[in-house]
Amino acid sequence: MSNYMTKYPRVSDLEKQAIKRLPPFVGAYLFSGTGQNQARDDSVNDYNKVRLMPRQLRGRVPTDLSTDFLGTRFSVPFSVAPVGLSSLIWPGSEMALAKAASASGYGYGLSTVAGASIEQIGPIAGDKGFFQLYAPNDKAIAKDLMARAKAAGFTKLILTSDVPAPSRREEMRIAGAPIGSRSESSPTLRVLWQSAWHPSWAMAALRQGGKFRFRNLEPYAAKDELSNITKFIASQINGSLTWDYLADLREMWDGPMLLKGPLHFDDCERALQTGIDGLVLSNHGGRQLDCAPSPISLLPHLRDRLGDDVTLAVDSGLRSGLDIARALALGANFCFLGRAFMTGVAALGQAGAHHVGDVLTEELSNTMIQLGVETISELSKVETKHPF
Repeated sequence: MSNYMTKYPRVSDLEKQAIKRLPPFVGAYLFSGTGQNQARDDSVNDYNKVRLMPRQLRGRVPTDLSTDFLGTRFSVPFSVAPVGLSSLIWPGSEMALAKAASASGYGYGLSTVAGASIEQIGPIAGDKGFFQLYAPNDKAIAKDLMARAKAAGFTKLILTSDVPAPSRREEMRIAGAPIGSRSESSPTLRVLWQSAWHPSWAMAALRQGGKFRFRNLEPYAAKDELSNITKFIASQINGSLTWDYLADLREMWDGPMLLKGPLHFDDCERALQTGIDGLVLSNHGGRQLDCAPSPISLLPHLRDRLGDDVTLAVDSGLRSGLDIARALALGANFCFLGRAFMTGVAALGQAGAHHVGDVLTEELSNTMIQLGVETISELSKVETKHPF
């Protein structure tokens, strides 16, 4: 890993290599937001507006990055965020990231619409695994998905609420991704041409069977629906989650449950009243509503209004260990990173999964040393300067 740390000492250093290896329609899916990418860019840039005040003359303090989150001890206060179609971005990425997370003691989140199955990933992720549920319209499917997750070893559930409908995905359209009126399961000649000109990605896809699979949802589709599985999935998960459904899901799942996506205080408060164990502040990486505020800009206000006892995590816009420290200083208990880890896998394969975790851990530890902070809990007491 030392050679990678010299060549790619920051997550941002991996982006050119990832773009080089990915077909343009895949790169657009990984890196773009929606509209003019304003929400995506604000989610990143707002972190850069946060300043942390160091305390001096403490010598070189030792750092302990471990933290308790939802009853589990993690070696670091972050997890791989659940990413839909992650095996499209890099074939086999779920397995690569789950193995890296397990080896290093951080979390891994598996999406309902990932390529790998619950049964494949659960035993690897272990007690640090999160299963992310897009609540299907058919509650029997939701109940079975949760039962499968628990049987596979997942102890924590993330419900996603910030995708009421697909966004327009303009940059994906420009890049030639088969979306919109066409079937997303049918590759176009342009997609095939792009794939052929990016042999690393194409060979990785062939090693995974040559076709993207939705293994978690395929068992519920009728035989005549399997040929267009994306249509079946769209019929099940677009705008399906309601407050009443949320209450039903809370009754079905007897472990820790997070709700990912709320940004408005009233929604956060109502979710907590439903019995949710914590919230993940998210604008879906800027991929849904281009005028949505960044989660980090709302975090200080929501922490103040909700109180210190509420479990708050954040995703969207985190790109470094310094960003993780900023989020924790502003009141977050935990962080989820999707694009950062997917960029690493796209750039370097399995090695990239490990390398991104190493970069984030080293950056976070060094930031804490510079601040004069020994433990994760002390970060919440660091003086901050920000415009929010």
